[in-house]
Formats: sequence, C-alpha cells, structure tokens
Amino acid sequence: MSRPDAKSEADKEIGKLKFGFPDPDLIKMRSISGFIFVIWCLAYRWDALNILMYNPGMGHSHMKFMGGMADILTAAGHVVTEIRPLMDPHAKWEGVSKSKNFLHYPIDKEVLRFRAAMENDPNLCMAQLWAKDMTPFEMAKMTENMTFSFARMCERAVFETDLLRGDGMDDCGHGIFEAIGLKTVIAASSMNVMDHQAGLFGIPRHYSYVPGSMGNSKEQMNTWQRGLNMFGSFFESRMMDGVMAAQDAVFKKHLGAGFPDLKDIVARSAILFTNTQPYIEFPRIHKVVDLGGIHIKEELPALTEEWNNVLSKQPKTVLISFGSVAKSFLMPITYKKAIVEAVRELSDVQFIWKYEGDDLSSWDLPENLYLSKWTPQTALLADPRLSLFVSHGGLGSTMEIAYSGKPAIVIPLFADQPRNAQMLKRHEIVEIMSKFDLADSQKLKNAVQAMLNDESAQKKAAHISSMLKHAPLKPKDLLLKNVEFVAKFGSLPQLDPHGRQLSFIQYFLLDVLGALLLCALSILTVVYFVLRRIYRFFVPKTKTKSD
Repeated sequence: MSRPDAKSEADKEIGKLKFGFPDPDLIKMRSISGFIFVIWCLAYRWDALNILMYNPGMGHSHMKFMGGMADILTAAGHVVTEIRPLMDPHAKWEGVSKSKNFLHYPIDKEVLRFRAAMENDPNLCMAQLWAKDMTPFEMAKMTENMTFSFARMCERAVFETDLLRGDGMDDCGHGIFEAIGLKTVIAASSMNVMDHQAGLFGIPRHYSYVPGSMGNSKEQMNTWQRGLNMFGSFFESRMMDGVMAAQDAVFKKHLGAGFPDLKDIVARSAILFTNTQPYIEFPRIHKVVDLGGIHIKEELPALTEEWNNVLSKQPKTVLISFGSVAKSFLMPITYKKAIVEAVRELSDVQFIWKYEGDDLSSWDLPENLYLSKWTPQTALLADPRLSLFVSHGGLGSTMEIAYSGKPAIVIPLFADQPRNAQMLKRHEIVEIMSKFDLADSQKLKNAVQAMLNDESAQKKAAHISSMLKHAPLKPKDLLLKNVEFVAKFGSLPQLDPHGRQLSFIQYFLLDVLGALLLCALSILTVVYFVLRRIYRFFVPKTKTKSD
C-alpha cells in the first residue's frame, strides 16, 4: 500500500465522522505518557473547535488527565469527541470525563491474553512491580514483551481493520495522523517529561543535578548517583526507542520505506502539555506547558453517607492506595500481613485501604481498617478529616497530594514514581519508604506515627497547596489559551530548539573541548621545542676526552 493511497483511504474514514464543517484546518494533540497517546483537534473558521480526542483506557490517572482536558474544552464551548480504545480490561470510564460523544473500541484479543498473563503469572511484570526493585535497568527488561504488545496493537488497529472503525486502536496515533496528512500537533503527557521525550523535543537534560524520568535521586548527587542517573536515563530512552522502532517498522511495512520516522513526527509537535507543576518541578524550556492538577475539579461531589461515617470514626484517618496498575491484591502476602498488623497496633487511627481483591475477607481484620475496591480519592484528600495519604507516587496522586495540602508517605513501585517521590521530598512534605520495608510492620507503623505528628510537614504541605491554588495562571486557562493559540498560529517552529538536532559530540561540546585540548597540546609542543632550541643554543654540549 502506497502512502498517498493510505492517506486518501484515511481521509474517507475521517469523513465518516460527519462533523459537518467544510474544508477544516487540522490540528492534533497527542499525549505521550511513556507511550504515545493521541488527541487531534479540528480547528474551523469559527471560534469553536471540533476536537477528536484519543484517550486510551490503560490506567485511571492517565484517563483522568485526558478526560479533565476534555471537560475543560467542552465547558469552553468546543465540541469534543473521544476515541476510547480499551487497553486494560480493568479500566473504568465512569468519572473520567463528562463527554457524551465517544467511540468505544474493545480490547484486542492478543493484548487481553497478554494482560491476563501479566496479572496471573508471578514471573511476569505485574507481580514483579511488587517483588523487584524496578530500576530503569529492570524496566528495560520488559521491553521485549511491551514492544510486541504495542506493535501488534498498532498493526491490527490500523492495517487489519478499517481506520477509526475497527476494534483495538492502539497508541501508534502519531503514525496514523501523519498518514492522513494532519500537520499541526499538540503533544500532551500525563506524566512528567520522560527522558526519550526530552531527546525528541531537544529539552536539556542535566544528569548531574536533575533526576531522570525514572530516577531515584535527590538534586544533590554523589559521583555514583550521577552515573546511575545518566545510565538510567539512557536505558529509559533506549526502551522507548525500541517500542517506537517496532511501530516504525509496522508503518514502513504497509506504507513504504519513505514513511517518516515516528521520532521526527513527534518532534514536530508545537508544544507539550505535561501533568506537573513548575512550582514543584525542575525548570524546562518554553515549549513545555505544565498542566499538573488539571484533572482536579474545583467543586468536588459530596461524599456519601458511608464515607462520611468512615471519616468520622476516629480523630485521624489515613488513606492507603497504590493506584490502578500495581494493585494491592498482587502484593506479596508478607506485605499484606504487615500492613494489617501495623493498622491493628494503631487502633486510635482509622485506615482506608483501596484493596481490589476478596482474599482478605476470611482474615481477622482490625475494626479500624476499612477495605474498598474503589475510593473517591480526590474527594477524600480534600476532606479535612483525612490526615495522611500512603501512596505509590503516581503523578496523578502526586498532584493530588500537592493540591490537597496533605502530608504523605510515598512508597514508589516503578517507572516515574521514585522521581515523583523525590520531587515532593525536596519540599519536605512526604516521607519516602521502600516497598521492601512493607514486610516490616514496625517500620510502617513508625512512619505513619511520625508523619501524623509532624507539624512542620503539615504546614509545608498546606503552603504548597495554597501556592498552587493561587498561581497566577491555572492549568485550565493554560490549556484553553494554548490550544486556541496553536489552532490559530500552527506548529510554532519558533519554539523548536536547535539543540535537538545536535549530535552527541556537539551537544556536550566534545568537539570544542577536543579542539581546545589540541590547541593546548600544540602550544605546549611549540613551547617545548622553542625552549629546547634556546637551551641548546646557550648551553653547548660538553666535549668528550677523545675530542
């Protein structure tokens, strides 16, 4: 299949959506959250935009980030239609967004089998998230399975079904929208700027003092930590490069060898939205627009009577939640027993534990432990009766910690979570605990007691919350103004740094340093020979006896 033919076929499919606007200018917005998600927007001659958003169902915090943008754009008068390919059989769309216009695609059968194996086989990665130290080196070991999964989803969605009509549409949208000729791009990341994204966008990476996207270091690093930070960032980049290369191969196989590389397509994005905040993040270039906390509603729904009763049982309440990926029921049984024992010993504190399984129903659980397969996390954190949050440190939860003004104990499991924990730690509002220490009930008990009694952390958390809530520009305003600005002015090459086009030698000035070293050696060589000639001229050789 040639590329022009593919474009014309895709254009026909786009026409089937029947938005009713003639000859639109096309814009797309794509979320790159470790993987590449996609949104594209159609900007018309009128002020309102008709927006088609690609929101994959593969993690509640990611879905909420994209859904939050959909709600804000809808409230501003734009028309949003969501493409919702299901990638996680446990993902729930309820509460993600208020969108009534959506195209839903069921999960691909092979991916479903892969997900089931990941959750049930202790040798695969879902169980390993609890059992192993998920350094970037361990994460890189997952590349083979992950690459197969995403490449398979991409090929099946685009080339084994009708574009935008078949089942199982995957995160290879950059190539899809390049194939149908969309030119202006807005990228969006429901995480921080990942290392491979930094390379694509030409964002400076300062390994000596800024932790990598999956780093586990503070700003002040010793030589060993700087080396680990640099190599960890390298492995994360190579891991995602492998995924993109596999998807590149899919597009080149079907559309010809001349199809552009996905790296180049991504790099042409006008701007990049991220799910973080400049007041707690590290500095970056102007092309990055921070939208951290955009999923947090200003007016939250009231808690039900059941939740109100739970929060009123004790003077202090602690929420325990490890997110939607590494579920609590998958953790080793020793961790579960230690958590239950720590809760039992802190009988004057009420605990809420988001626990997705039923295996604890036969246990002798303490009265101050409330189990729930789902929690209204944002609303609970906003309630003054909640005193402490025990979290995995996903970026969605990280933003909710910062906005809620609640201190926390962060127990990072994998990916960007160690970095997120260190990001909050530098503001002295969280305590970081190793997941391997969960086997020790005394350590967990001591950590909870210390944070509940830490007035300094509570004051600093409240200060961070107030700062974010009174920021001169809100995430909602940044989203609307930037989307409408890009719709009007296009891909904004003015924001594209030349640094991303430099080679490794040029970027780190190795050619300059090499030239300076060569000059220095040349000068020293000249000085040496000149001094040698002068010495020989003024100090003639001593004659031997034979002479």
